[in-house]
Amino acid sequence: MKISNKNYVKIFLTFALVISLLLITDNISTAQTDEENIAKEKTAYEKVKDYVTTKKPFSEVLAPEGEFIAVFNDKVSEWVQRKFDKPLVKEIRDTLAPYLRIELTERGFAPAASRALEGEKDETNYDAIWIRDNVWVYYSLLKDPERKDDARKLLLALWDYYSTDAQVNRFSKVIADPSLSADAMAMPHVRFNGNSPNLDDVMAGVKAEVWNHRQIDAHGIFFTALGEAAESGLITADDFTFSRFKVIALYPLFLDRINFEKYEDAGAWEELPRRNTSSIGLATRSIQVWDKLLLKNDSPSTQPIRDRFNDLIVKERDEVKQAWSAPSLESLISRGLGTVKRQLKLGGESPDYSPMDIHFRRADAALVFLIQPSPIEGLSEAEMRQALTIIETLKRPMGVLRYRNDSYQSGNYWIQDLAGEAMDKPSLTGDTSSADAFLWRLKKLIPDTEAEWFFDSLLALARLHLAETTDDPNMKQQDLYFATIHLKRALGQITGETMTADGKRVKPWQSPESINTIVMNGEKYYLPSPITPLNWAKASLNMALREYERIALESNEPPKQEESIKIEEIVTTEGTTTTEEPLGTKETMQIEEPTKSEESLKSNAEPGSNDQGVL
Repeated sequence: MKISNKNYVKIFLTFALVISLLLITDNISTAQTDEENIAKEKTAYEKVKDYVTTKKPFSEVLAPEGEFIAVFNDKVSEWVQRKFDKPLVKEIRDTLAPYLRIELTERGFAPAASRALEGEKDETNYDAIWIRDNVWVYYSLLKDPERKDDARKLLLALWDYYSTDAQVNRFSKVIADPSLSADAMAMPHVRFNGNSPNLDDVMAGVKAEVWNHRQIDAHGIFFTALGEAAESGLITADDFTFSRFKVIALYPLFLDRINFEKYEDAGAWEELPRRNTSSIGLATRSIQVWDKLLLKNDSPSTQPIRDRFNDLIVKERDEVKQAWSAPSLESLISRGLGTVKRQLKLGGESPDYSPMDIHFRRADAALVFLIQPSPIEGLSEAEMRQALTIIETLKRPMGVLRYRNDSYQSGNYWIQDLAGEAMDKPSLTGDTSSADAFLWRLKKLIPDTEAEWFFDSLLALARLHLAETTDDPNMKQQDLYFATIHLKRALGQITGETMTADGKRVKPWQSPESINTIVMNGEKYYLPSPITPLNWAKASLNMALREYERIALESNEPPKQEESIKIEEIVTTEGTTTTEEPLGTKETMQIEEPTKSEESLKSNAEPGSNDQGVL
């Protein structure tokens, strides 16, 4: 049968219409399916709940030292159950080497964390450059004979940031008008965008993010590292360019003008400003290092540094030159050391306030910075041990608290419903240095769910330092024993096949910032923080492993251990006993009843004011 051209057209149009209807129907079906999938997508809360109620992400391992260690990685569990010797520690270091390695950016910096996927914006801004964290990375690189060039590159990169016109101007303006030291954004900055051509501030939209840059501890640790590098020969006289020298020239005068020994800063935790022992200690240590380098060291190897310094300092104005005189430096050291000693005697980090004051705090993990990474001179061994005794009261099964009632990353922190909260409230990782913001976040704290941080590696380093410097063989044995426990606890935080506290998967062998508490139906569960891996945690663990191998195993013998070891007990002069018990049991035992003052502090919402067992 012959079909006309007109019929061909009709058949074609009919066929096209049918295909179009089929495609439209399929698109509608696909859209409906996508909407259903979106509706079915679990919230972070649901993901975390399903995970923690069906799996146990960690195990409780009894170490030969007589302590239970929480372990997230099965291979680490095997290590923890063995006595440490040289072959085992070498195996551990070799296994962890690729995971603890920290790559620097092209410009020489180390972001705080590398948690986001490639090409994905890190909403927490942990991809920024923190001075403090980078100096810790520097010290870790310095311990590695194969990465000294990287250590030098990092330190010079930080020095170049300090030498920018913007940073030098901040030092100059505060010197000219010390009242600016109360302005968080006017103080020299401690965090910046390492990807910015001019190393500008981290941005929040089109404006610089408001941040509390009142952190003299960060400046202290940087200038300490810089001075030590000059003394060791890692940096040379040729590195002292005129632009770099400008900020060094201003530093002692800056500390003097802000009365650093009385200065209230945000400290290592970047929160409510207070007169922090750790911050004043780090600033004091920095002046000690430069005083020794320029005025007390007559080594021929450092003479070119001194000559270069003297050639440049004579060109400065009189008040800048005067600040570098021997009497001025000695005065700064005396003032700073006096505050550190007095506040340690009073009980710890910021005890020189009324106990009812929100600034009052005794136990704080930041006190470890008096001992590591560069021990402050002038503190006795007894004072250093006192600082560690105070910090030990913050030890918990999964890690170490920053301080008691620390609300940052506390129970359900990443999965709480913030709907309806005022838009002017801080973000989860935003600035909380004002009293209002600090207390707003504190009100959300679920009691006894503080984040348990990576600080066991720092405490291991502190114990190893004391073991190396003490003249008492019994104390050395104790220090090595506690260093072993802290090192195993630090290893225990390394991730296995698990999920982070915001419901996202994390790769194994990562070093988290902290272990976070999840509370479901009255039960507590534990997961690594989303801030994983944290480069500071990687750096301190790497340092602890190297120092343990050098100090604890130098005689080819692990720390002596009795056949039957009692559970560790720490007793302080106030009569408080902190007993390390197996996980799942009560963590601490309070012998004396809380005082009326301590009870009132709870109602006053003061974090850390009811610290246990401090001197």
